[in-house]
Amino acid sequence: MTLVWTIAIVLSLLAVIDLVVGVSNDAVNFLNSAIGSRVATRRTIFWIAGVGVLLGTFFSAGMMEVARKGVIYPQSFFLTELMIIFLAVMIVDILLIDTYNTLGFPTSTTIAVVFELTGAALAIAFIKTSGSLSGESVLSDYINTGRVFLLFSGILVSILFAFLAGALVQFISRIVFSFRYQGRFRLLFAMFGALSVSGILFLIFKKGIDASSLWDNPLINWSGEHPFFSFLMVFVGTFFLLYLLALLFQVDIPKMVVLFGTFALALSFAANDLVNFIGIPLAGIESFRAFLTAGNDLSPDTFGLTFLSDDWLRNHGFQDWIYGTFFLGSGIVMILTLFYSRKARSVTETEVYLGRQHAGQEHFEPSQLSRILVRQFLRFYGKADGLLPGKMRKFISAKYKKNDDEAVGKKVDGVIYFDTLRASVNLIVASILISLGTYWGFPLSTTFVVFMVAMGTSLADQAWGRESAVYRISGVLSILGGWFITACLGFLGAFFLTLLLWWGTWIALVAALGFMVLYLIKSTKYHRKRQIENEQFKKEISNEIAQNIGWMRNSGSETIRKMMLESSKIYLLLVQGLLEEDSAKLLEVKDKTEGLSGRVKGAKTEFFRAMSSMPEESQDPGQFFIQALDYLTELSNTLMAMVNPVCDHVKNQHKGWWNISGKI
Repeated sequence: MTLVWTIAIVLSLLAVIDLVVGVSNDAVNFLNSAIGSRVATRRTIFWIAGVGVLLGTFFSAGMMEVARKGVIYPQSFFLTELMIIFLAVMIVDILLIDTYNTLGFPTSTTIAVVFELTGAALAIAFIKTSGSLSGESVLSDYINTGRVFLLFSGILVSILFAFLAGALVQFISRIVFSFRYQGRFRLLFAMFGALSVSGILFLIFKKGIDASSLWDNPLINWSGEHPFFSFLMVFVGTFFLLYLLALLFQVDIPKMVVLFGTFALALSFAANDLVNFIGIPLAGIESFRAFLTAGNDLSPDTFGLTFLSDDWLRNHGFQDWIYGTFFLGSGIVMILTLFYSRKARSVTETEVYLGRQHAGQEHFEPSQLSRILVRQFLRFYGKADGLLPGKMRKFISAKYKKNDDEAVGKKVDGVIYFDTLRASVNLIVASILISLGTYWGFPLSTTFVVFMVAMGTSLADQAWGRESAVYRISGVLSILGGWFITACLGFLGAFFLTLLLWWGTWIALVAALGFMVLYLIKSTKYHRKRQIENEQFKKEISNEIAQNIGWMRNSGSETIRKMMLESSKIYLLLVQGLLEEDSAKLLEVKDKTEGLSGRVKGAKTEFFRAMSSMPEESQDPGQFFIQALDYLTELSNTLMAMVNPVCDHVKNQHKGWWNISGKI
């Protein structure tokens, strides 16, 4: 009994931590487009998204069934077994998602929760059957195998579908509006914006009517009974509002659509994904409350949950205002995370960089598969382009001609990654797909949908040019592979931790929680260190390059000077680590050497780009800097060639120079 009490309390605390960790990863889903297109300041975007998140939490009631019975069958377990399953899932989920946040990698919290639940339930099933679990008929008594298969296959299909939908809609939008749409197409933009807003609002409120009793009022009930007229009224009202704002006050309609889309996607995210963060703790607390209100003499080890059905929850579960309090508290925690989580900014930056319109410093190295895909696509593109009539090619090329005025993008901080048209397409397509998934009670991976839509629009917008395609595709493949790694690690981690908690009880519980706390502290320190290094690197090698030789002389000389000093420090630390046989110091030297090599490579790329933007008469002195960077490249390669053998020498405990004569 005491163990179950403790787990119930711990689940409540873990729910808050999982909210922070999960939102830090999933915030990229609804912040990506607004931040990438620079439609407003970050704080304004956060407030708009925060309102959407807060409202979306109250539409998530129907999705909570996924945690109760969507993946596992709670009635097949006793209370203690179920609480251990939920505890293992929460601990593994926090550790796994925080790891991705620290690395700045977006992943799918839906995949993580589904496979963690599956692995933990399978572990208890093996224990209950004394390891003799075999056959689909036995396995299906504990795990909703059909649901798990449907989720996984649906996610696989959504990868391709979201990518193609984003690419197709973006291509059509660009053909209609082109890149030079500022101040034009007011009527078309008003129709496009009104259709988008109406579709999203219709799906959102339709979902709220069907799944949440918190929104029971005559107006919404009437809208549910007359969906066509509701949609038409919203469309007409939104159309006239947008058109009048554009006509009278010169309001940028795509910007308004992006801001509304950010709000809508944040709302859809909260409605669909809140179950990933608080669904499991809430289901555990509900089960524990059922045990307390039962009033019998059974122990938690023998208390079954066969009665935990929809009817029982309606009659004996929490009241609506209690659920509302849970959802309100969750929304406040998520809003605070948006404003103050540094890891959320790292994840957002990764996705924005993969979709930006122009080439620059890339975050991923090209792989052999990305090179093959680019090569094959260029061949296919060449053949398809040859089949098009000449007039059609000229027409499409004219639509893709970009505006030469770079000042258009300098609205907030002087940097713009893509325009508001692409940002609005990203948000509208993703919002509609996610709202449809929520409406059908299907917990889509919002990260999959939003990310693949953004990558599809990037491809259609020719953002992946010859200079950046292999890097961007390599990044996309890395993130897709990371999602499948999430499934494997979540399944295995929850499986083994469940076994450990079952056999180790209190000792395993304390050890697991202690390890989780220590890991979170260490990962936070590591992320802060990486962030400081990245900021320093951005200051040294800035993407905004001055158009004169003065920048090359001052900033370039300082960069080379710092790199030479870093090389000297690395060499001294290498010698010191060898003499002292300090393997920890040598590992630090190895990391520093790899970092130096990456900075030299990035500096060379930026210097080449700086030279290409300079007048011809100013380029000759710049070649000396390129030559100096070539020497630095050789120097870093030489250091790396020295570091690896020295590390192996010390790790293998070989003799030092002082005992080379044979003395030990």
